[in-house]
Amino acid sequence: MSLDERSTFLLTKLVNATELVTVDHVIDQLGISKRTVHYDLQKINDWLNENNLPIIQTKQGMGYYLTEETKQIVPKLMKELKEWQYHYSQPERITLIGVELLTNDKPIFMQNFMERTQVSRGTVAKDLKLVKKVLNEEALTLQFERSTGYVVEGKEENKRRILSRFLSEVLTNGQLIEMTNFLYPLLKNGDEHTYSHLIPMKQIIMNAEPILKVELTDDTIHVLAIQLVVLLQRLKGEHRIQLDPDEKHAVCSTREFEAAKSIAKDLEIQFKFSLSIDEIGFITMHLLGSRINYSEVGTVGSLESNKLRKVVTEIVNEFQVYACVLFEQRNELEDALFLHLKPTYYRLKYHVPITNELTDSVKQEYPDVFSITKRAVWPIELMMSQKLPDDELAYLAMHFGAWMQKEELPEVTFGKAIIVCEKGIGTSNILRGQLEKLLTNVEIIGTVSRRQFMQSHYDVDYVFSTSPLEHDTLPVLTVNPILTQQGKEKILHWMEEVQTTSHEEAIPSPDVIVEIMKKHGTITNEKELRNELQQLFAPSPTTLSIERFERPMLNDLLHEETIQFATDTPDWKEAIKTAAMPLLATEQITSSYIDAMIKNVEDLGPYVVIAPGIAIPHARPEEGVNTVGMSLLRLDQEVPFSTKEKHQVKLLIVLAAVDNETHLKALAQLSDLLSEEENLDMIYRAEEKEEIIKLVSKYSN
Repeated sequence: MSLDERSTFLLTKLVNATELVTVDHVIDQLGISKRTVHYDLQKINDWLNENNLPIIQTKQGMGYYLTEETKQIVPKLMKELKEWQYHYSQPERITLIGVELLTNDKPIFMQNFMERTQVSRGTVAKDLKLVKKVLNEEALTLQFERSTGYVVEGKEENKRRILSRFLSEVLTNGQLIEMTNFLYPLLKNGDEHTYSHLIPMKQIIMNAEPILKVELTDDTIHVLAIQLVVLLQRLKGEHRIQLDPDEKHAVCSTREFEAAKSIAKDLEIQFKFSLSIDEIGFITMHLLGSRINYSEVGTVGSLESNKLRKVVTEIVNEFQVYACVLFEQRNELEDALFLHLKPTYYRLKYHVPITNELTDSVKQEYPDVFSITKRAVWPIELMMSQKLPDDELAYLAMHFGAWMQKEELPEVTFGKAIIVCEKGIGTSNILRGQLEKLLTNVEIIGTVSRRQFMQSHYDVDYVFSTSPLEHDTLPVLTVNPILTQQGKEKILHWMEEVQTTSHEEAIPSPDVIVEIMKKHGTITNEKELRNELQQLFAPSPTTLSIERFERPMLNDLLHEETIQFATDTPDWKEAIKTAAMPLLATEQITSSYIDAMIKNVEDLGPYVVIAPGIAIPHARPEEGVNTVGMSLLRLDQEVPFSTKEKHQVKLLIVLAAVDNETHLKALAQLSDLLSEEENLDMIYRAEEKEEIIKLVSKYSN
């Protein structure tokens, strides 16, 4: 019998596992049901039986494993098969073909691709069309000659970028990572596999961190190591790079160039290769675009950095306007955002590829924050003269999402936790924000990299890690940085188990206490004493349940009672007061909230005017909001919020937010509604509230 793609992946995972493989882990990694996992396990057992091998072993309620005998024989058996039974998906085949084209200096023909991907000639032909399209994005072409086969033509710099992109995609593909022992032999020169150089490459990169005065993320070190492997492999094939003179001049004056020279020196010592200034400059470009855990370097420096500083301020301004929030610790937010935006800038400038495996999760779990971020980043797009790709937008959205979740923790806590994250500042911060909201009685003391955690001692009760991690004494839970409802429930269940276990180990049972008391005194009501002891030492749950609520839609907030028409108002202050009256009448806000909205405009200027003719007055939740609300006032005559033409307003929507998030869905729907010119015309012409209510309902879904 033949194993399908998923079953082969699962079998490979069991072969490579150093600990028990749990059903939950497989469900999280493959996104399949528990029933499907058991079906695949049975299919693997049938295959093992057919090959006279011991079947999968299990430890009840804990996980699955293979015997050492099976682990030894399965890989050999797979290699002896006429056809390798892992069925690659189309994206995986494109990656394999791309790597083959850019790492093999021998002539490559259709038959080579068919053998590599185990598909038909027709399927390979279709895949090659897609490969050509990907290559064209980097100004590369795929040529074919009968004598030399398929050859990629174009600048060496672009070839390395696309090869790095292919390999980055491998690193974020859970199934291909499991199959690296089949993929990486492609990266060879003679009999030597360059994959074996990854570990020394990582050490070379870490040796340069003191020069950079940063700690690079673990993911970044892995990707940079791949870049150096690619560099080494290309140099062995006599493929050398030539940078644009202006680009080379620009990077030579940076701290990253000094670090790149240190890396080049170590490479020369270990691998006997001398790197040119162009090669060192190419390494510098990737260092400039690297994601970091923290930096010792001040944020003010070069002219370029100062421009970025201003861009960050503009982006935060835009985000506050579109999200109708006012960040309390704005300077800290701007500092954190700058640390991320700086490498983003250089990645875009030097076309350094990046793959964000969390992009889809961010879009799904934080669609409103992602949408607002997309609108707010126009200053950096204007500076770069290009749109930000979704992978970059998702990282920025994670920064904003994390900051919006910052809340004061309760004074009483039932333990301390630490987050171990190898994916950088934005990822760790958004996970921290989610955990703080979920585990209200647990103090999250901070976030550290895997290296920091392994090298130091932390006085904590729980550890949350974004990658598998073992510790001798502390309980560790592996979590996804973007928590789904299922992920939150898994955390709560784990917390209860840990608390119960630690409680049972630390506290003597009521029976033991009663027996000791009997030795030293008289007990008048033993049954009642046992009951009270049981209650006294019962573990206090961290949290009882996940708060489940739906964010209100636009038509939940804008309806008959919250929509008003008026001819005019004496000034903008009276306009805000009039617009807020429906919310004041229903006690959704207090009069102090109206005062706060007016004071904000007096202090900060007409920032509430989000577009010509439209203002969304708002203030902080703690300044007088009781429940989330929204009210609309349409004026026949414009009211000026300043002397400028763009600040003449006919439509006011007062927003009362209880926090930084609950109102975002309704606000996003309002934004969609107001972005259409014909909708605004209809609102301005409307004679009855019902006309606006119908329009609001159309966008409330």
